Parts: sequence; C-alpha cells; structure tokens
Amino acid sequence: MKSLAVLFLLALVPVTASHAVDKLEVPLTIDLGYLDSVVADGLGLDAQGRAELDLDACNSLTLSDARVRSSAAVLEVSIAMTARTGAPIFGKCAGLRPVESRLHIELTPQVSETGSAALFPVTAIEIRGIDGQPGMLSTPVRMLAEALVLPRLETMAVELSEPLAAIDELIETFMPTASEPRVTLAERGRLARLEVLPQGLRAVLSFGLVPPLAESGVPEPILDPAELAQWQRIEDELDGFLTVVIVSLADQLDDRLDNRRDNRLDNRLDNRSLQLDLLAVLLDARHQIAEALASDEVETDALRRLFLDAWTALSPLLARADQLELAEGVDLRLAGFLAAGDALKALDALGPAYGLEISRDGLRRLARLLLSERAPASFTPLPLETDPAVRTLFGMAERGNDRGVDRTLARTAAPWWSWLISSAHAETLAPAEALRGVVPRLDRLDDYLALVARLIDHALDAHSAGQPRVPAEYQDLLDPLVRATAWKESCWRHYEGTADQPRVIRSPVGAIGMMQIMGRVWRGVYDIERLESEMDYNVSAGIEILEHYLVDYAIRRGEHNQSGGRDGLVRATYAAYNGGPSHLSRYRRDETPARLRAIDNAFWRDFQMMRNDPWPEVSDCYARE
Repeated sequence: MKSLAVLFLLALVPVTASHAVDKLEVPLTIDLGYLDSVVADGLGLDAQGRAELDLDACNSLTLSDARVRSSAAVLEVSIAMTARTGAPIFGKCAGLRPVESRLHIELTPQVSETGSAALFPVTAIEIRGIDGQPGMLSTPVRMLAEALVLPRLETMAVELSEPLAAIDELIETFMPTASEPRVTLAERGRLARLEVLPQGLRAVLSFGLVPPLAESGVPEPILDPAELAQWQRIEDELDGFLTVVIVSLADQLDDRLDNRRDNRLDNRLDNRSLQLDLLAVLLDARHQIAEALASDEVETDALRRLFLDAWTALSPLLARADQLELAEGVDLRLAGFLAAGDALKALDALGPAYGLEISRDGLRRLARLLLSERAPASFTPLPLETDPAVRTLFGMAERGNDRGVDRTLARTAAPWWSWLISSAHAETLAPAEALRGVVPRLDRLDDYLALVARLIDHALDAHSAGQPRVPAEYQDLLDPLVRATAWKESCWRHYEGTADQPRVIRSPVGAIGMMQIMGRVWRGVYDIERLESEMDYNVSAGIEILEHYLVDYAIRRGEHNQSGGRDGLVRATYAAYNGGPSHLSRYRRDETPARLRAIDNAFWRDFQMMRNDPWPEVSDCYARE
C-alpha cells in the first residue's frame, strides 16, 4: 500500500474540541480522487488503468475503468470486467466465450483496531451488464470475481500512522514549556471515526490533551527589551517560514502549469489564480510583521496572532489545491502540513489556558511536514538578494544588468553643483543622476519638480516599452495612478534632511524612498539596497507593484464590477499598495477604520487632480514641511 497521497480538506469542516479539557478532534476529508488511486493500487491496475488477474489457465479476468463514488454510508466501487471462464479438456480450455460486465461493490469504511488506519471491508457485491443494468450472468463469473477481486479490495487500507505521529510531535512542540519536563499529550493521536461524505471520506483524528495550564487572570505584560529582541528573532523566523512554504507551493503549481497534459485555458487560469492568492497571503503576512516590528508596545500573544492570521488565510487555499494534481510525492506532505496547522488552530481555540508557543523549532517541524529534509535548519537571516524565480512567480519581467549608480556616492551629500546647474545643463543628465542626494527647497522647487516629472515620465516610457500587462481599456489609468501614488507616499521626494546631510526617506515600518516601497515585504523581488540608492530603480519598482495589484488583484477580482466602475480599480489598487492585498476592497467597506478611510480619500483626491492635469500645482506640500 503506497503512502497516502491526498490533500486533507480540513477547511471544509469545522475543527472541534470534545470536553475542552481532555480531547482535541480534527476532522479531515480524503477525497474521491485519492480513493480511486487506493482502489487502483489494490487491484494492481497499470498506468493505463488495466489489470489481468488469472485464477488458472482457463479462468481469468481483465479489469479496467475502476471508479469510486460515495453513497449514503458506503463507498461504491464500479469496475469494468471481462471474464473468461472454462475448464481444461484434453489440454484445451472449453467453456463460455468472454463475458463483459461491470462489477459493483459496496465498501463500508471502518477504523482499524490500532486506530491508525481506515479499512474497507466488502459488504455487498453485484454483477451487472455493461449498460449498468442487472442481468443474467453465470455463476462461474461471480465466483471468479469473488475469488480474484474481493480479496484484493479487502486488504486495502489508508494508513495514517505517520501523519498522526507528526501531529503529535508538533502539538507538543507548540505547547508552552511552563514546567520541566516538557508538557506532553495525555493520549497519542488516533483515528476516532469515519464518515462517508459526498466529496469522499471524513476521518476524525482525536488527540488526548493534558489538563490546561492555570490561568492567572492577569493580562500578559508588555515585553521587556530582552524579550522583545527574542520575539523579533522568532518573528523573522515566521516571515522566513511563510516565504519558504508559500514560494515552494507556488513554484510547484508553476511547474504543474508548464507540464500538465490538460493545458486548457480555464485550467491555466485557475492555477494562476491560486498562485496569486498564495502570494497574497505572503504579502499580507509580511505587511503585518513589518507593522508589528515597528510597534513600541508588543504583547506576548502578538506573534501567536500573526501565525494564526496567516494560517487562517492559507489553509483554504491549500484546500483548493487538491484539484490541481500537484507533482508526484507532494500530496502526502501537503496533507500532513494542512492537518497539523489546523490542529494547532483548534488547540488555540480552546482558550488561553492551553496557550500556543511559537518557536523556531516548532516552525521548522511544521515546515518539515511539507518540505521534508529540504526544510532549513533556520529561516533566518532573511535573504535580501533578488531571486529571479520569485520575480517570475509574481509575474515581474526579467531585469537586465542595468547600470546602477555608485552606492557609496549615493549615500553622500548631493554634489556641490546640484542646485547651481541651469535647466539646460540638467537636461543633459539622467533625471535620477541630477536628483541624487537632492533635498527639495522652496526657492528652487520648479527645477526640482521638472526633474521629477522627467524621472517619472522616463520610468513610465521604459515600462510601457516592454510587454504591457494592463488590458488596453485600462492602460490610461496607470500613468496618473503612478504619479498620484508617488505624490501621496512621499510628495515626490526621495530624500529629506538638509542639503549637506540628505537621507533617504524611510517610514516607521521600513518603507523606502519616493514610492515608499517596503523592502521587507518585497524582499526577493527587489534589491533593497538599490531601492534606497537608486531613485529610478525605486520608481520603476513602484510602477511594477502598482501594475501587479491592478492586473492580478483589482481586475482579476472584479473591482470594476462594483458600484465605482473603473474608478474602483484605481482605488482598490492603491489600497492594496498601501496595506497589502487584503486591503483591496477597504475603500468601499463600511467597517474600514477612519484612519485608513482618510488615507484612501486623500489619495483619490490626488488621483483626480493628476488625471485632469499631469503636473498640477503641488508646492503646498513642501510649504507644510
């Protein structure tokens, strides 16, 4: 019996706790596609779905077209069968000609005595004609089927001992270490019961829990400096864990998209949609982690909430992946990974008395369920270099070896002549070069804004020279969207400070430069040092990100079909740019906090202004500085 190779669709059914203090139950669904493969293995079907079974030289069966479906409390197996029956007479087989029929068998799933496997005893058998209708068939045919087929089916099993053991270990790793030795499960995980569902077989796993930790009733204090440093290290590990896991899954979907035989357009779109939704979880989690790191007052359970929020978004996407035929050998790891994460979520739902302790070891153990030995020993330090494979997953165009400015020079003050050059001389320089290290001043603001206009125009022209991703009917939105975003984010500035000591603008959460790109969120996609040192690189990256959110999220999810029409695409794109993909529709939601609503409304005013006038009067922004 081969290893379980099916996605456990935990998102389809609720996770429950029975007698909250002593038992945790985790339901999972083994889908019909996997049960098809279990039957095929049990019958010995080859790659073409056929098997030849011989009783003796004169009696044999040819099996094909095995199907499994659920019905009430049983699983029904239907198999096409060609029977050859006869008896040896004078060295030859004499008897009936080959008979074609279908064998219909009912299996009633049962839990094994060990509680670690699902068994499938046969409870009914019927032979019908090839049209599926009951027919008059010979007793020898039935006897042949019972002798050759039933014993094979009755030895089938879905073995869950490995996933159960892995979840056991994971639960213990994530439970608090309030005392030594480490808290352990009161009872090892076992398969409690089985239920037939329309989509397959529900298996309920049961884990015995130790008594909960005593609740003090006192709120957890804010972390002290040493605890905060440790918390931030684990938070980096969580960031790395999500990156490794999601990029791995998205990459496997990408490989399957290239290699699958059924390459119809609708299947390709479904596959790409799932990829983008997985990447959205990563971007949202990175946004939340960056914001948490910037907080001065962090509570002890903040990291737990970050993990659970990410898992809540991720698990239903894994449930969709079962239809996409992931690469061979992936499904068992994916199933164990999903089951384990949902078990942790269920444990946390029992209340604070049980606790949930996020640790580097726990994250690595969870990752190993999916990645096996490819799981890294640590997810830190976080890689900062650009990864071409990650850029490809995001749909970003390949970047050539474009010339970068000298980074040492880029971090120094502006050249002494930067504000003495004439407009004519400035025209001979690349805008980013002329603006390097320049802090805008009111007395030369017109010259500064003219250079910024050239910088953004050049970046948009270079971007449009490539293969456009924005549909033709929406291409007119990108230009004012880019300029309004740059204005709302930074007042078209890359530097602040003084002329002698300029410094690159950086927000409290780490957003960098004119387009205020969060290096932590976009690591792997962009070179963080270049986002700081090269203004044109920063602007080009901002254009790519806006296009990504416009095409892959706002348009794909139909924001233009909302009451705002085309305008909704612009507002949704900026909301996602500002807060992450989960913020896409915040501009039209009643429950959006006032602070975010004010940001969206201010951007919308800027966009309308720049849609009507590409370079309006904007000096009031600098007068407020």
